[in-house]
Amino acid sequence: MIKMLPLIVFSLLISNTTLHAQDTAICYLRDPTGRLREHNVDFEKMVLTVNLQPKQGKVIGNVKYDFKPIQYYVDTLFLDAPGITIKNVLVNGKQTRFDTTPAGVTIRFSSGLNWNFSYKLEINYEATPRKGMYFIGWNVDAPNTTNNRYFTRKQVWTQGQGTDNRYWIPCYDDVNDKMLTETYITFDSAYTVISNGVLKEKKINASGTTTWHYAMNHPMVPYLIMIGVDKYAYKDYTSKNGMISRQYYYANLPQTEAPTYQYTAEMMGWLSNEFGIKYPWPTYANVPVQDFMFGAMENTTATIYGDFYLNDSRGIIDRPYYGTNAHELTHQWFGDYITEYSAKSHWLHESFATYYSKLFLRSRFGQDYYESVKRGEALSAISADAKDRFPIADSRGGSARHYPKGSFVIDMLRYVVGDSVYRKCITNYLQKHAYDNVSNNDFMMAFMETAGINLDWFFDQWIYRSGIPNYEVSYTPTDSGVFVYVSQTHKTDELTGLFTMPIQFEVHYKDGKMSSTRQWISHAADTIFIRSSAKAPVSFVLFDAGSNVLKTVTFNKTLDELKSQAAEATHMIDRFDALVQMQNFDIELKRDFLIDMFGKNSFYAIKSEILSQLSADNTPATLSLYKAALHNPNFEVRRRALELLNTIPDSLLSDAEAMLNDSSYINVEIALRKLVRLYPSNNAKYFNATANVQGLANNVRIAWLELKIKTQSDSVINTNLPEVAELTDFISDKYEFRTRVRTMDAVERLNYCNDQLIRNLYSAYLSPNGRLGNPARNTLKFLFKKPENRQLAQTIYETGTWKDWEKPIIEKVLEK
Repeated sequence: MIKMLPLIVFSLLISNTTLHAQDTAICYLRDPTGRLREHNVDFEKMVLTVNLQPKQGKVIGNVKYDFKPIQYYVDTLFLDAPGITIKNVLVNGKQTRFDTTPAGVTIRFSSGLNWNFSYKLEINYEATPRKGMYFIGWNVDAPNTTNNRYFTRKQVWTQGQGTDNRYWIPCYDDVNDKMLTETYITFDSAYTVISNGVLKEKKINASGTTTWHYAMNHPMVPYLIMIGVDKYAYKDYTSKNGMISRQYYYANLPQTEAPTYQYTAEMMGWLSNEFGIKYPWPTYANVPVQDFMFGAMENTTATIYGDFYLNDSRGIIDRPYYGTNAHELTHQWFGDYITEYSAKSHWLHESFATYYSKLFLRSRFGQDYYESVKRGEALSAISADAKDRFPIADSRGGSARHYPKGSFVIDMLRYVVGDSVYRKCITNYLQKHAYDNVSNNDFMMAFMETAGINLDWFFDQWIYRSGIPNYEVSYTPTDSGVFVYVSQTHKTDELTGLFTMPIQFEVHYKDGKMSSTRQWISHAADTIFIRSSAKAPVSFVLFDAGSNVLKTVTFNKTLDELKSQAAEATHMIDRFDALVQMQNFDIELKRDFLIDMFGKNSFYAIKSEILSQLSADNTPATLSLYKAALHNPNFEVRRRALELLNTIPDSLLSDAEAMLNDSSYINVEIALRKLVRLYPSNNAKYFNATANVQGLANNVRIAWLELKIKTQSDSVINTNLPEVAELTDFISDKYEFRTRVRTMDAVERLNYCNDQLIRNLYSAYLSPNGRLGNPARNTLKFLFKKPENRQLAQTIYETGTWKDWEKPIIEKVLEK
C-alpha cells in the first residue's frame, strides 16, 4: 500500500505564496571570530601621505583623520599598527600622549571627548612592513638578458584584505567603519603610481620624484585602500553605458593588453544592467602585479590582480583573466559599495562575486558552460561538508562555502523566488544600503520589504545551518502516470535538518513525449504522482532536471535508461550525469553508444567523460576516436585525450607529436613529458622541437630542463650540467614566484642539491608570500632527508650574513 503524503505546490503566479514552518534564522554554531568588533569613534575621512623607499622596504608616512566619538565617554583611542614606529601624535593640532604595543598604538586624550564634536587626528610614522605592502625586485640587480617575461620586476603594491593594511597605516582596520580617503604618494618619476579614486594632481618634485594625489568621492573600508607602482601603460575601455575603465598592462608587454581585457567593457555594461544600479564609483582600473599571493583583490576603483593572468593570445588559452575580471568587478557593488558588518556575512561579498561572474560567462559561453561550473561548485561544497560542518554564515566557513557553495545557494534562491522578483529585490537591496554596511538579515529582509516574501526558512537551512540534502529516488510506472518516491537520507540533527525545496520532475517516454511537474519536497519521505496520457513505456525519469538544487542523489537506473537520458535529456548536466552512471557497465555494452555520443556532443565535459570510459579500450574504433580527439578544436579535449593515453600506440604517435606545437602551453608540457618517457629514441627530435618554448611561468622550459638533465645523468644527477645551473637559477629571486615554485617541484623529482640551490631556497623561504615560502620550506625539508644536504644548509647559514628577523625563520627550517 502506497501512502500518499500531502504536497505543497509552489507558484509565483498566485499572491498567497504558501508559508513554511519558520525557524529562528540564527546560526547554530557559536562563532567567536565572527563577532562584530566594537569601536568608540567613527572615522569620517582619512588623508594619507606616504613617501615610499623601495630599496629599504620603508614607508615614511603621515595620516590625518577626521572623526567623531560614538561611545558616550572616550578618553583613549586604539589604532591597529603592528610593527609601525609612531613618531608623534597630534589631536586638533596639539601634541598628544600615546603608548605603543606590538599590536598598535593607544592615544590618550587629555580629557574625555565630547559626543557632539568632530576631532582631527594626525600621526607621523615609519614602517618596514612584511605584510600589507610589498616591495618586489628592488634589490635584484641581475639583467633580464633573455627577455623572459617572468623575470622579476620592480614594483610596489598593497594587499589589505583581511586586515593587513594596518602594517603600513595606523588605522582602525576592520570592516564596520567606512570613511572618505585621499592619498598622496611620492615616488620615482619614472614609474606610474595608482591608488583609489580620481587622480587629482601629479606634482613633479625637484628630487626626481612625483607626488600623485588621488581622492575618493564616497566612503570605503580601510582594507580596500591600495597602491600599485610599476612602469605601466594603459588603454581606456568604454562600455555601452558610457562608463570608461582604465586597463593597465606592462609597457614592455603590449601584446598582452587586448587578450587579457577582451570582455572588460562588455562586463561593465552587463553587470550594471543586471543589478539595475549603475557602476557606483567615478573610475575603475585593473592593475597587474607580480608575486601576488591570491588571484585578485577588489580594491575600490582599482582591482589588483596577479600578473599570471596578464597574457598574450596564446597564454590566455590556459589562463584567461575574464572570469576573475568579472568576479572582481562585481565586488565593486558587492563588497565595496555595500560591505559586510563582520565575517559572519562574508559570503555577501564572495558568493555574489562568484555567482555574477558565472552568470556573465554564461552570457558569453552558453548554458552548458554554466551548468558545468555549477557542478564544480556543488562538488566543492560536498567536499567541504565532508571535512567539517560550518555553515555559510560562519567566519570559519572557508573558501569552499564563501565562494562556490554560496554561489550555488544564490542560484537556488533565484530559482525559488523567480527571476523578476529576484532582480527587483537585489536592486532595492543595493539602493537601500548604498555605501553602507550590511548583514545577512539585511539581505533576507530585502525580499520581505520588496516582494513580501519571508525567506527565513531558506536562510535557516542554507545559510545558518550546515550540510546538503541526500535524496534517494525511485519510481513506479502505472497506466495513468508515474509514482516517484523521494527520501531524504542524510543525517539530521541541530546543525542539519530536512530540506524544503521545489524540485523539477520529468518523465520521458519512449514515444518522445514528456510529462513534468515542479513540486516541493520537504519530508523524510515524499511520494509524487506525475499524471500522463502517454501510453508508451517510460524511457527515463529525471529528479531535479537541470540540477537546480545542491544535493547528492542515489537513483539507480538501467543501462537502457541511462543511454536514453544521455541521448535525449535537454540539459547538458543531465546527459553528463547519465554518462557518469554508466562507468560501472562493461565496455562491450556501451562502446558503440559512447563513440556515437562523442560525435553528437560538443561540450568538453561530456567528451572528457567518454574518453575516460574508453581509455582502456584498444579497439580500432576507439583508437580512431582518440585520433580525432587529439585534433579536436577544443584544447581541453585534446589535453584530456593525451592525459588518458598511458601508452601511445604507433598509430597515434604522429598525432601526439603534433601536440608539441599545440596552442596550449600546458598541452605542450604534457606531450613533451609523455613522449620523452615513452619514445626515448626520439628524444633529440622532441627536445629540438621545444627548445625555444618558454610557456606559462616557464612551464615548458622547466620541463625541458628537467627531462634533459634526466637523460644526461645516471642514478646520480650531474650537477655540472648547464641545464642544472639554469634550473637552479629559476628558483632565485630573479624570477616571479610561480616559476620558482614550479622549479622546486622539478628539483624534488630530480633530487639534487648544491650550494646555490640552498641559497636560492633560503631566499624563497624568507619571502612574505606564503605561496612561495611554504613550498620552499617543503623542498628544503625534502632535501634534508639526506644528512649531507642538511649539513650544507647549516654551513651556509652559519657563514652567511642575515638580518635579525631572518635568523629565527631559517633556524626553524633547520630544526630536525
